[in-house]
Amino acid sequence: MPKLLQDLLYALRTLLMKPGFALIVIVTLGLGIGANTAIFSFVNGILLRPLPYPEPDRLALINETAFKRGVTEMGISFPNSLDWRARNHVFEDMATYQGANFSLTGAGEPEQVRGTRVSHGLLEILRVPPLMGQTFTADEDRPDQNGVVLLGYGLWQSHFGSDPNIAGRQVLLNNRPHTVKGVMPPGFKFPEIAELWIPLALDTKLWTRTDHGLGGVARLKDGISFSQAQAEMNVIARQIEAENPVTNEGLGVGVTNMHTALAGDYREALLILLGVVTCVLLVACANVANLMLARAMARQKEVAVRTALGASRWRIVRQLLTESLLLGTAGGALGLLLAMWGLDLLLAAIPIKLPFWMNFGLDLRVLGFTLVVSLLTGLVFGIAPALHASHSDLNETLKEPGRSAAGVGRNRSRNVLVVVEIALSLVLLVGAGLMTGSFLRLQHVSPGLNPKGVLTMGVVLPQAKYREPEQRSQFFRQLIESVRALPGVEAAAATSTLPLTGGNWGRSLTVEGYPVLSVGQAPSIQHTVVTQGYFAALGIPLLMGRDFTETDGLNAPKVTIIDERLGREYWPNASPLGKRVRFGPPEDNEPWHTVVGVVGAVRHERLDAETRKSVYLPHLQIPVNGLSLVVRAAAKPETLTGAVRGKVREIDSDLPVMRVMTMEEVVAQSVWQPRLYSILFGVFAVVALLLATVGIYGVMSYTVSTRTREFGLRMALGAQSGDLIRLILGQGMRLAFLGVAAGLLSAFALTRLLKNLLFEVTATDPMTFALIAVLLTLVALVACWLPARRATKVDPLVALRYE
Repeated sequence: MPKLLQDLLYALRTLLMKPGFALIVIVTLGLGIGANTAIFSFVNGILLRPLPYPEPDRLALINETAFKRGVTEMGISFPNSLDWRARNHVFEDMATYQGANFSLTGAGEPEQVRGTRVSHGLLEILRVPPLMGQTFTADEDRPDQNGVVLLGYGLWQSHFGSDPNIAGRQVLLNNRPHTVKGVMPPGFKFPEIAELWIPLALDTKLWTRTDHGLGGVARLKDGISFSQAQAEMNVIARQIEAENPVTNEGLGVGVTNMHTALAGDYREALLILLGVVTCVLLVACANVANLMLARAMARQKEVAVRTALGASRWRIVRQLLTESLLLGTAGGALGLLLAMWGLDLLLAAIPIKLPFWMNFGLDLRVLGFTLVVSLLTGLVFGIAPALHASHSDLNETLKEPGRSAAGVGRNRSRNVLVVVEIALSLVLLVGAGLMTGSFLRLQHVSPGLNPKGVLTMGVVLPQAKYREPEQRSQFFRQLIESVRALPGVEAAAATSTLPLTGGNWGRSLTVEGYPVLSVGQAPSIQHTVVTQGYFAALGIPLLMGRDFTETDGLNAPKVTIIDERLGREYWPNASPLGKRVRFGPPEDNEPWHTVVGVVGAVRHERLDAETRKSVYLPHLQIPVNGLSLVVRAAAKPETLTGAVRGKVREIDSDLPVMRVMTMEEVVAQSVWQPRLYSILFGVFAVVALLLATVGIYGVMSYTVSTRTREFGLRMALGAQSGDLIRLILGQGMRLAFLGVAAGLLSAFALTRLLKNLLFEVTATDPMTFALIAVLLTLVALVACWLPARRATKVDPLVALRYE
């Protein structure tokens, strides 16, 4: 321990004598370690940290599947879930849930609150008891019971003043009184961002086996594996199919570890980003190792003197490694600060509310990761310079340090490090180029509408207050007419599902004149309920036929408008107008709908994915209680927010509005992940490029400084400036070409990992590879030219007296 302390104090004094060198090394390492810590915080918060439930590895998410229709995950039918719950022997219990929005009144200003309807036993499955009060009973999970509610901790604080006697108090949800049963603990927002929970209370007479819209969760019994649970549920699914061949043909059950299912969408991208920042750190290490080798050359005489005085090789290596570890630790401390700042920036760049189970705090795992990376980094960039310094020839060094064989070896090591830097930088730049190209192509994908100048906001009518279809129709008719009358409004309408928001109401399709298919074989199409004027308000082209009108009411013949893709599929050589379709299982005997119009195709889920073929139904015939207003403005749409909100309040003062956004914001939000990935790739690639450029420049500058005498002799013997420039550029560009070649080969192999993140760009896009190779070559040329130009200004007389 005394010797270690002595080494640390000596290393500190040595570094303080060269504060500029120490600062450059610490900043370089801080950038690399900070990037790794920030991305690892995301990996930790999503992939590594267990879910915030007791024994989370026993929790499973349950969903239905329809592989014959290419559907690997779909919502659950309530009757099917009851059969699963009654027949299985592999789960302690199983429950279902459904997200919903609630209008909260009677606790200050009316507000739209995100909540969840949960079946009896769900909270017991999660093993999360209320902070105060009680969970729901089986009797309360029935449609004929009075309403009860569990409040989220944040909602209890913000709207009810943390009232300790809240249990038993009544609140109005969707204009219906609910008795508060209790308050859930801080942070609990199952399944993602819910603020309150009420019983599911579904009626099996109203929910058929063809209605799929529930989520499912279960807890495995002790000793039961996920594969055993899946096997038994497969058997149960086939039993239900045999009993209900029409509704359940081809339907299966998916049983997935809850953490695996929730993190699945993020896993691939996070692991790729972790690999990217590891490359950045390696480039930083190579750069610092180059600096350390140059410094070791300058300290040859010091090391030789210490060796002559009896210091062993191990003693020299230990001392130099102590300095490296000290620099690595300081870089790690700076990296931790940069990671905290970078983490805040990353979270601010995410435009959606993240699920409550994602926690990106700097916990012990992240701190341990940073410490280990810092120490390993110190060893990686310090070991080679330390071994080189301790291996120098004592006699040669004491006589003439600049010409020792060790110096030649160091130069070779520095050259290898530069080649590695260039290769890694090229890999990152190619990855960044592919991601950027992919995002730019995504930006040019037409969503099928004109988002400019459109304001959107959601309005949900409480079922208890607006029970009758005519009431709902009248409310939205009155609202839209009053909004259209506002100054600056060009058009206004409403829709059940905003494009690009992931709305996914699908039903099976039967086309008159085509074979009648079972539910398991019939195509599933996107259903959207809209009001008159919707297509004009969003700029969706009406290609054929007419829009909905006031005559398309409840008692009028059923009509529909289809998108052009559906028209091309079923009537490729004829007009779809006047043709008839119907929806749902054939045995439901739903009415035929006459096609009265054809519109352009719209992307309902994501810009980078084709959505299902779509049909539109008039709100007057299907008066659903929740719609999103779309208001086209003559100027800036956000300036209409207050006026439109006021019109809602004029009709019903208890109604809140939700999700107020411009349509351009909706489009931007739909591609936030590709945008974030391309930005991160770009930032990390630029950092690597800067480090590689500094590395090339440093090596060439050092080469020029050590060959000053040689250059003086050449100039004294008649060499011209151009000869020296070609000599130095030749040496530098050889390194650059080697690095570019190695980088191209590595990128060709590694960028294939990006294929699932790219849109309309191949992972081996030749144009991207060529442009990045040329760019890096030009950057290397400039980095070599600057030292070469300086060499031509050497005075031969001064150079001959050098050393």
